[in-house]
Amino acid sequence: MPYQPNLSSIHVDAALTNFSIAYMQDATNFVADVVFPSVPVEHKSDKYFVFSKDAFLRAGGKQVPFGQEAPRGGFVLSTSSYDVGSAWRWAFDLTPDILANADPGVNIDQAATAFIMNGLLVQREVNWASTYFTSSSGWGTTVTGGSDFAQWNDDANSDPITDVSNARATILSNTGYLPNTFVVSFYVHEALKKHPLVVDRFKYTSSDSINEAMLARLFEVDRYVVAKAVQATSQEGETVTTALILGKNALLCYSAPSPSLLAHSAGYNFVWSKLTGLNNLGVATYRYPMPWLGVTANGVTERLEGQYAYALVQTGADLGYFFYGATA
Repeated sequence: MPYQPNLSSIHVDAALTNFSIAYMQDATNFVADVVFPSVPVEHKSDKYFVFSKDAFLRAGGKQVPFGQEAPRGGFVLSTSSYDVGSAWRWAFDLTPDILANADPGVNIDQAATAFIMNGLLVQREVNWASTYFTSSSGWGTTVTGGSDFAQWNDDANSDPITDVSNARATILSNTGYLPNTFVVSFYVHEALKKHPLVVDRFKYTSSDSINEAMLARLFEVDRYVVAKAVQATSQEGETVTTALILGKNALLCYSAPSPSLLAHSAGYNFVWSKLTGLNNLGVATYRYPMPWLGVTANGVTERLEGQYAYALVQTGADLGYFFYGATA
């Protein structure tokens, strides 16, 4: 019989205190708060002014001698509205027994907060996609890959550079604005950076792998935004299945650099600032006691709750050109 003690007699397995695993998404995966400006609003619903489209596109003025009245014009002013509706809420209860017995490696407070906020971010991305990133979003132009244009992973037959150029011309001719933002799903990004026509544009100028900044220059936009957020599509308890939230689509649009008077934009995100005080992000987290859910000598149940209050509004349909099914 070996005289050395075996492993099980000298070590009892316990959770590590400096290491754990969770599928936390990087904040840069999400685009819902990046593509369109956020407008902090004091009221959950209200109206905003809309100038007639032709007001600043129509030619005006005639040669008139001094001493005679100048010709006059005007514009039609109307209103549209937003409605934040009910806040999106997601909570996690920290019961006294959990707080008292959680191992250090769990870091239950941090894990619960991250769980809440990640859930709200995923839901907001889903809401953003259903508003702005589907074939039924109502953009001024929507084209479908495979029928209106060759899908961009069809290297032999597609021409994404010409397709985007035509989209730029369409938006400019319809609005007077050059699009400044190109939003693509991760699948589309992967197809574009490997497309022979794209690679050919850089083969004599750069030996680097084609990246987002290079594609922004190629497509002549200020921002080339890659959506990488993922959601679980299975029900809790089932075998986990996941999917990229923004599918295989792309949106070329004009997005105002910041909200202001007379600043047109394909979309705006109205966020209710009264929910959050001064941060103007429309999001807040709260921690409050819930003694009726459990009390011990060491404490009471505490609830961590995250809240989001926002309205995603398409404010300029003709400022967007949507490529539905840009890749197969």
